[in-house]
Amino acid sequence: MRGIVALVALTALGMPAGCGGDDAANGTAAVVPVPDGASLGEPGPFGVGTARFETIDRSRTDRLVRAMAYYPASTESGAPQRDAAPDSTGAPYPVVVGDGDIGSIMGPHLASHGFVFVAVQGQSTWGSSLSPDMIDYPLDQMRALDALETLDDHPLAGLADTSRSGVIGYSYGSWDALMLAGARIDPQHYLSTCAARPPGWSDSWWTYICGDGSRWESVVARAEEVGIATADGLWAPFGDDRIKAAMPMGPEGFDLTGPDGLAGVTVPALFIAAGNDRNNEYFPATTSLFAHYPGADLITFAGADHFMIFEPDAVQQMRRFALAFFGLHLLGADGFAQYLTEDFVERTAPGLGATDSFDTLVWGLAAP
Repeated sequence: MRGIVALVALTALGMPAGCGGDDAANGTAAVVPVPDGASLGEPGPFGVGTARFETIDRSRTDRLVRAMAYYPASTESGAPQRDAAPDSTGAPYPVVVGDGDIGSIMGPHLASHGFVFVAVQGQSTWGSSLSPDMIDYPLDQMRALDALETLDDHPLAGLADTSRSGVIGYSYGSWDALMLAGARIDPQHYLSTCAARPPGWSDSWWTYICGDGSRWESVVARAEEVGIATADGLWAPFGDDRIKAAMPMGPEGFDLTGPDGLAGVTVPALFIAAGNDRNNEYFPATTSLFAHYPGADLITFAGADHFMIFEPDAVQQMRRFALAFFGLHLLGADGFAQYLTEDFVERTAPGLGATDSFDTLVWGLAAP
């Protein structure tokens, strides 16, 4: 599925003298200290730089993919600095990929703790329901990872280790996380779900998921064009073996995967749920995904609704959990595991900081 990708434009960055020591040359990352619980949501030891790049996917009619990279940089400023010189002391850094919206929320934080975050531009957390984007967006994120691997004779070359990549998304963007983790579309499950219209679905939700059938036909057509649709049974997976961890937040998509489309997934996942999600329809979608995704963990923000992503306190908690999750699975630092426990989530995290609490956090499903 990865095809041939041509790099067409990258922002030129300056590399300071002395960057790229033995660790970077040998392809081994320096150990990044595990912060204490209160510091999980605070900026890390690195400055943050940003750089835009573009890549063309020849396998999809020369589709142009634009991305913004957030990366550890040699700057003392707290705000991300465009084209700042990379800090290569811990390179190569693991990578987290997501859409442009989640990148603006998570990119600077993770970069300050020793990650390269690749935010694909033009992809939004608030997508337009069922459409060919559900095929193209995951492929765009894969192509962005490909582009990092093609860098040669460039200041960012060697800064990222795409073999240790994670994916994160919120709401519509969570679909990309599921697909890159290896979930598969089950057309029969989707069609039977829409035909039966599950009890409790509102008119707006049913229209969003199912509609008049024309949107599904457009998805099928695009899947056939890129070669993942099969004549019967599950479609071929998007799964990318570079992806080692997935974090779907406020997710949707069980109507498309069903239980069979999740059964073979092996990538570790951390789900984030809002216990009082929109019309109580997103939350059942989340719980169904969680119930059928092998070995997944779940943190529920009890009482929160789907728009908790705009709540500063909730975002602060999400940043803590994202750092802990990707730190464990991509940095390989076992010390992060203590923050992915019932004790930390329910009894410690809500009280961290003067204004960083959230009403109720639950490790697993919240009681109804």
